[in-house]
Amino acid sequence: MTITLSLDQSTRITGYAIFQEDKLVKVDQFELTDSNIGTRLKKYKAKILKLIDENGVNQVLFEEIQLQNNVDTFKKLAMVYGTTMLLLEEKNIKYDIISSNTWKSKCKIKKTGRETEKKAAQSFVEKEYGIQDHGKVFVVGY
Repeated sequence: MTITLSLDQSTRITGYAIFQEDKLVKVDQFELTDSNIGTRLKKYKAKILKLIDENGVNQVLFEEIQLQNNVDTFKKLAMVYGTTMLLLEEKNIKYDIISSNTWKSKCKIKKTGRETEKKAAQSFVEKEYGIQDHGKVFVVGY
C-alpha cells in the first residue's frame, strides 16, 4: 500500500497531508519559531522523520521552490528543500518534486497571482475533501 506524505514546506510553518492510496487520512501543520535557521532545519528534519516513521510513509511529494520577490526567503527555502531531499535519500524513500504548474494544471487553477491561486486551491480542497483552508498541501498531493 502506498502511504504518501504531501508537504507544503516552509521555513516557519509547514503543512502536511497523509494519504493511504488516494484516501486522505490526516492533515495538519507544524510551526518552528527558532530564530536560528540551523536550529529550525534540525527540528524540521526531526518532525518530518517522525511523520514518516509514525505513519509508515513510503512516498513523499513536495513542491519545487520558486524565486518570487525575496532572495533571502528563497535561500532559506532552498535549505529546507535540501534538508528534505537529504532525509529522504538517507531513508531511501521515494519522492517526487512537483512544480506549481503541474498541480495548478491538474486542479484547473489558472495563473492569476499568489493570493488568488491560494484561494483557488483552498476552494478546490473544500470541494474535493470538504475541508477548509490548508489549500496547497492537498493539491500538491492530489
